[in-house]
Amino acid sequence: MAVGYGPRCVPVMQLTEAAAGLCELLWLIDGSIPEMRQMTELLHRFGPVVDIDGLRVDQILEELSSPYRPVGIVTYLDANMSTFAHVAEALGLPFHSVATSIALTDKTVQRQTLRDAGLSMPTSFAISPDQPETSPVAIESEVGWPAVLKPRSAQGSRYTFFVKDERDLIGFLRALGPTRPDMVLESYLADDPERDGQPFADYVSVESVVANRVISHLALTGRFPLAENFRETGFFIPADLNDADQVAVQALATSAIEALGVTTGCLHTEIKFTPDGPRIIEVNGRVGGGVPEMLYRAAGVALVEVTLRVALGEAVHVEGPVATERIGYRFFLQPPPLSATVEAINGIDAVTDYPGVDTITVHQSPGAVLDWKDGSRNHIMAVVGSAADYDELRAVDQLLNHEVTVTYANVSHDG
Repeated sequence: MAVGYGPRCVPVMQLTEAAAGLCELLWLIDGSIPEMRQMTELLHRFGPVVDIDGLRVDQILEELSSPYRPVGIVTYLDANMSTFAHVAEALGLPFHSVATSIALTDKTVQRQTLRDAGLSMPTSFAISPDQPETSPVAIESEVGWPAVLKPRSAQGSRYTFFVKDERDLIGFLRALGPTRPDMVLESYLADDPERDGQPFADYVSVESVVANRVISHLALTGRFPLAENFRETGFFIPADLNDADQVAVQALATSAIEALGVTTGCLHTEIKFTPDGPRIIEVNGRVGGGVPEMLYRAAGVALVEVTLRVALGEAVHVEGPVATERIGYRFFLQPPPLSATVEAINGIDAVTDYPGVDTITVHQSPGAVLDWKDGSRNHIMAVVGSAADYDELRAVDQLLNHEVTVTYANVSHDG
């Protein structure tokens, strides 16, 4: 989470040019999250860092009391969102309310809130770690098969599985073990047969900002088909949708955002096309992963700056989706659903030299140990760039999945 402080704040792109003392970014990180610990050194270059791991809200406020004077608060993670909502409330800063932050990070609460507002939502069944063997009768009557098992609060498809039947469910719960988080079993949203055979996935996301209750939908993000266990393989802006579908998903996102009581903040709303029309998968109360990179490459929009302006309480309104000149993309090369050690990665040069490819990041280098339950964050590498059209976009996907090969050792589970 970033907190702006000082007499006034300037856009992040201008921080290096600002006079000393005008503005800084203060980073609040949770050191218990490995990725946050790894980012600490980098974040120090952009402002002071405070580790809030284990701190109560009053202790965080004490950390902020001097010498800082917060004027805005924004987070790009689901973790600790409710804590930050309490901090923002105490400081009188624009942010999600405490109730809204809970609904945005607790899938059970969110489903019920949206259902109460009249939106069609999957039926869900909460499963706590200390709960005895789940009653198949209750599941059969409330959820049915197939279903989706996922953590009650998490992101990145971690511990998320397609469950065919009771035997499947018991197997996944036992694999997660007694220390598993609170889980939710949900009815599976049926696939739309009219979209079978299409190159892109049957779900999209709506990228939105809300400033002073004004909702702006900046972009619609398309997807490539998921890897097993609901792992992302690639997404892109703009989504390949006709005008009617664009209108429908934006209207549904607006209804969900209003139902959750969002007055200020950033939203990433996932929506699936089903035989009964578009349906909400879930609403995330922060910017979607990779969206700033894709939106900048597609339309030249600096989304991080937009989020900071919203956090400062500025009147931000964008007539969207914004016009795009190219297709911004982010691809993931996912491993098979297994536990193993990465032995070697070959063929990266073929992707590096391809027109439109800007950056390639190897996330799991040789020697890395993979856990089949870890979801999208287990991806081997990420490719970011832009394409002139959807044919060129598909060509990059084909190149990544056919030219790059990964070998594994110590395979102990095949998913």
